[in-house]
Amino acid sequence: MKIPNLVDSVFLLIVCVLGLIMLSPFLISEGRTVVIFSSVLIVTTFTAIIYVSTRIDRMNRELEHKINDLNDEKKIVEGLLEQNSVIENTLSSLISLFVAPKDVDRAIGETLERAGRLCNSNCNYLVMLGMDENMFHISHKWSAAGIKERKAVCENLSESNFPWMMEQIRNNAYPLLLERSSLPKVASREKEVMLTRGVDCMVIIPTEVDGKVVGFISIENPGFHSKGYREQIPALRILSELTGMAIQHKSFLANLSLFKNLINESNDFIFVIDPRREVIIDVNETACNELGYSRDEFLSMGKERIERIFCGRFWEQDIRDICGNRFLDIDRNILRKDNSIAPVEMNVTFTTHENNSYALAIVRDVTKRKEVEEILRRTQERVELALRGADLGMWDWNIKTNELIYNDRWAEMLGYKPADIKPNFGSWKDLIHPEDLPGMMDNIELHLMDEIPSFESEFRMQDRSLSWRWILARGKLVEHDSSQGPLRLAGTTMDITERKQVEEELRKSNELKDLFTDIMRHDLLNPAGNVKGYSDLLLETEATDKQRFLMDGVRRNNDKLIEMIETAAKFAKLESVTDIQLEIMDIGAILRNVAGQFDQKLAERQMALEIRTEGTYHSFINPIAEEIFANFISNSIKYSPEGTSIIVEVIDSDCQWKVKITDQGEGIPDDLKVQVFDRFKRVHKKGVKGTGLGLAIVKRIVEIMDGEVGVEDNPMGQGSVFWVKFKKYDHNTEPQLSLNESDMDYIPDLPLRRQLILH
Repeated sequence: MKIPNLVDSVFLLIVCVLGLIMLSPFLISEGRTVVIFSSVLIVTTFTAIIYVSTRIDRMNRELEHKINDLNDEKKIVEGLLEQNSVIENTLSSLISLFVAPKDVDRAIGETLERAGRLCNSNCNYLVMLGMDENMFHISHKWSAAGIKERKAVCENLSESNFPWMMEQIRNNAYPLLLERSSLPKVASREKEVMLTRGVDCMVIIPTEVDGKVVGFISIENPGFHSKGYREQIPALRILSELTGMAIQHKSFLANLSLFKNLINESNDFIFVIDPRREVIIDVNETACNELGYSRDEFLSMGKERIERIFCGRFWEQDIRDICGNRFLDIDRNILRKDNSIAPVEMNVTFTTHENNSYALAIVRDVTKRKEVEEILRRTQERVELALRGADLGMWDWNIKTNELIYNDRWAEMLGYKPADIKPNFGSWKDLIHPEDLPGMMDNIELHLMDEIPSFESEFRMQDRSLSWRWILARGKLVEHDSSQGPLRLAGTTMDITERKQVEEELRKSNELKDLFTDIMRHDLLNPAGNVKGYSDLLLETEATDKQRFLMDGVRRNNDKLIEMIETAAKFAKLESVTDIQLEIMDIGAILRNVAGQFDQKLAERQMALEIRTEGTYHSFINPIAEEIFANFISNSIKYSPEGTSIIVEVIDSDCQWKVKITDQGEGIPDDLKVQVFDRFKRVHKKGVKGTGLGLAIVKRIVEIMDGEVGVEDNPMGQGSVFWVKFKKYDHNTEPQLSLNESDMDYIPDLPLRRQLILH
C-alpha cells in the first residue's frame, strides 16, 4: 500500500470511531429528531470524507505519473551527462594533443580516430583543397578495426565530382549531413558516388584557417542520423577548429623549417648578436662550415673572441646612433679559425623584440668578387692599352637618357679635351658634317631595328681648328630594356683621315693609270692594225714562197702583239675591280655557249671538245665567267697535240660546282703549278707557253667572284686538268656589290657584258 492510501484509511477509521462516540448518546436517547439529525450529520460527514479521499487518491495517481516521468527524464539526463562526459573527456584529451604539439600529423590522426569512436563510424579522413589542380588530396585517413578496406568517397576524385557539396561547404562553413536517400536532385553526382562507394550517410565538417575553408573532415557511415547529428554539432565544430589549428600549426612549422633551411644553406654568414650581453645567440651552418667553428663554439664565445673574429665591434650603441638601425660595411675582414683572413662586406640590422635589442649581421665573403674585380681591372687596363695602341676612341650611348660616355682618345681625335664636349649624343651629332649625318643615322636605325648585325659608318667631323676629319665609327647594341627595346649602343671610333687621303691619291693614280692604259692600248693597236692590214695585202700580192713565209711570220708576230696588248689592257682594268654584281646563271649553258666559239679552231687542229654536262648548274656568278672558260679551252687547244680531245665536265662538290677542263698536252711540273696563275710568269717551251697574263686574268676574275681556281695532273694520262669552283645558288644567298661605273669599259668585250648591273 502506498503511503497516501494508508493515511486515508487511518483518517477514515478515526472519523468512524469519533462518529460512534458522538452518536452513542443519541442512540440511547429516545428523541426521534435528535436521532435523525445525528444520522444526517454522520452521513454528510462520511460523504465528505469519501469525496476528499477520492480526490486525494486521484492526485496521488497524477503525482505518481509525474514521478515516473521525472525518473525517465532523469535517466535521459544521466545518459546525456554520461555522453557529454565522454565527449568532454574526448575533447579534453584531443585539446591536450594540440597544446604545443610536437607531432602534428599524429595529433590529426588521433583526432580522426577519436571522432570515429565518438560518431561510431567506420572511416574518417581529412581532405585538403586547392592542391593538384582541384583534385581531392586525402592527407590523413583512419579506418575502424575489422572493417574491410575500400575506397573512400572522395578518394582519387576531384571537386567537379561534388559540385553541390562544394557549394554548400564554401557558402556555409558548417557541419553538413549527407544522407544518400534524402539528397536533393541537384546532388545527383554526389548520390551516384556515394552509391558506388557503398556509403549511405556521411558528415562533412569544413575546416577553416584564417576564415578561409582549406579542407574538410569526412565521417562516413556514422552511427547516428538527423537527430543524433544535431546533438553532435557542437563537438563536431570543436573538431573542426582543432583540425584547423593543427593545419595552421603544421603550415607554420613547414614555413619555419623552410626559412631555417634557407638561412642555413645561404651563401652568406648570418649571426644574431645580443649587444647588451655581447654574445652570439644564433648562427647559420654556412658560417660554421666556412669559418671552421662549431655552433656550440660560436654560442660560447666571449666578447673579446667575437671582437677578434669580426676585427672590431660593430654592435655598439655609438655605431647605431651614427648609422641608424641599418648600415652596410663594404670593407671589412673576418678571421677564420685557422687564422686566415677573408675580405667581407657586412650588412647589419638592429631590431627590438620583447624589450630586448638584437643585431643581425649578414656577412658575405667577397674573396671571389675581389678576384674578379682585380681581373676586370687588369682587363680594363689591357683594353685601354689596346685601344690606345690601336689609336681607337671608345663610346657608350644610353639611348633612353641620350647620355654619351667616351674616353679621352675620342675627344683628342678632334683636338678637344673631354671637358670641352658635353656628354650627350647631341654634341656628337653637332660635330658631324651635314651631308654625312643622315647616312650615319640611317645605319644606326637599321642596326637598332636588327636589319644589320652591327653599326658601321664613315663620316666627317669638325675638329677644334674647324677642319673636317674622316672618322670610322663601329658599334653594336649591347643592352636592352625591360621591354626588349634598345637601351645601350657601344663601340669605337678611328681617325681615318690619312687613309682617306691615301685612297683619294690612289683613286687619282688609278685614273691616270687607266688613262695611260687606254692611250697605250689605242696608240699601240693602231700601228699594229696597220701592220696587220699591210701584211694581209702583201700576202695577197707577193707570189714567191720566201716572201710568203716572211710575211706570214710578220703577221703571226703582229697577231701575237695585238693579243698581248688586249690581254695587258684587260688585266690592268681588272686590277682596279674589287666587287661585281652576281647573277643566278646556269654554268652548263655558259660552257655550251663558249664551246661554240671554238668550232673552227677545233676543226683546224682536228681536235674534239666533249662537254659532259646534263641538266642545270645554277650558281651566283657574273657573265665575265665566260672569260675563264674561254681561256682554259683556248689554252687546251693551243698547247695540246693535234687529234686529241678536250673534256669539259661539271662536278657536284658539296656547296660548290667544280668545272674541270681536261687536256692531253705536255702537262705542268708540280713546282710550277702554283706559279702559272701569277702575272708574267713564263718558263721554257717544255713548260707553259704564252704571254703569262691569260691565267693571271682568270685568277683575278675568280677572286672577285669569291671562287677558287687551280690545276692538277690528268689522272687518265698525259696532260693537265684546269678547274674552277663557284658557289651553288642558294635561296638565302644574295648578290655581291656591283662594278663601279668607271670599271665598265675595262671588262673584256664579251657578248653578255651588257647584263652587268652598274652602280
